[in-house]
Parts: sequence; structure tokens; C-alpha cells
Amino acid sequence: MKHSVLIICMVLGLGGLANAQDQWDLKRLVEYALANNISVKQADIQARIANLTLKQSRLEQYPNISFSNSTGINSGRNIDPTSNQFTTQRLVFSQFNLNGSVTLFNWFSTRNTIAANKFSEEASRADVDKLKNDIALNVASAYLLVLVSAEQANISSVAVQQTLQNLDITRKRVDAGSLPELNAAELEAQLARDSSTLITAQATTQQSVLQLKALLNLDAAAPFDVTTPPLDRIPVENLASLA
Repeated sequence: MKHSVLIICMVLGLGGLANAQDQWDLKRLVEYALANNISVKQADIQARIANLTLKQSRLEQYPNISFSNSTGINSGRNIDPTSNQFTTQRLVFSQFNLNGSVTLFNWFSTRNTIAANKFSEEASRADVDKLKNDIALNVASAYLLVLVSAEQANISSVAVQQTLQNLDITRKRVDAGSLPELNAAELEAQLARDSSTLITAQATTQQSVLQLKALLNLDAAAPFDVTTPPLDRIPVENLASLA
């Protein structure tokens, strides 16, 4: 019985600790996962690179024009470019170059390249959307698993308390001689089974929380607790409308 009282105190203590921790609802979990997931960031970078490649291929359709100039000084014995005679005077020269090119026809290579890059860019964006949907689904599944595990732990805790109360009443009746010792022994065995179920449920809940933290890339030791949505706000379809 002392061990059972200790287990109940542990359950109540864990419940009070959870209330003091940072509360996470499903919306916050999904938004945090999408904003901090490394795979999403990498896929988004690849999508932006594909978009830049598409823009570059489109710009290659337009003519290219380049301009350059060079200036220098000749001193000593040199040929004067204006008279083609040798001179010892210092000469300052400057050259200007203007180049241009345009693609007239290249067997539709540019157009096909643009089309291919466009499809690549669309595929990259689709990959980002798919990855975000997968992460949101995984986070939602892990969130529901935490809720189910926590509810199972609460049910197991109630079962331990009920068995403990029944054992206390039966023990008094056994001491009074109205019930045999076997009844108390059976309840003690039931209490041991319920306590084992409670510990297993608590361990499952902690494991589910750690799995959810792993999806969010959170530190395993960071304070963390999920909020349970109010039942009256959960949309439930009318059974008659489903027929």
C-alpha cells in the first residue's frame, strides 16, 4: 500500500509539473516544424535555385552587348599612329570596343531548355509542398499519439486509485473478521497489476513525447507539454448524415 500511495503521488506530481511547462497545441507544433525542419529548408533552397536557373535561361533569349575600353601611355621611341612616323614624344592612346551577339536560330534548343527548366522549377516547388504536407502529417500523428498515451496513463492512474480504495475498505473488513484474508490478497495482486500498467503507460507517454520532440528537432531535456483540445470544439459528423 505504501508503494501504491507513492505511485499516486508521482502521478499527481507529474501532472502539476506538466501544467508549469510550456504548452504546445497542434497549430504551434506544425508551424514550428515547418519553420525549423532542415529538410524543408534544403528543399526550399533547391526550389529557389531552380527558379533562378529558369530566369537565366529566359534571359539568354535576348541579345548580348558588351563594351570595353583601354587607355595607356607610350614613352620613348615609338611610332606615331597619326603619321606613322617614329617619334620620341610621349603618346597617350585609348581604345574602345563594342561587341554584340544575338541568337537567330538554334533549332529550338533555347525554347526547349526554358521548358525543361520550367518543369524542373515546378517539380521543385511540388517537392517542397509534399515535404511540408508529410511533416505536418507526421507531427499531427505524433501529437495524437501523445494525447492517447497521456489519456491511457490517466485511466491507469484512476484504476490504481480505485483499487487502492477498494483494498483499504476490504482490509478494514478483513481486520473486522467479516471477509477472509483471500479477498485482500486478491486486491493486492490487482493493485500490483494496475501499478505495472500505470508505469508502462507513463513510460509510453514519455517515449511518445520524445518522438515528437525529435520531429521538431527540440532538445530532449527541454520543458515540453502538449495541450488537449476542448472536446466541444472538435468537429464530429452526425451519424445520420453519414448513412
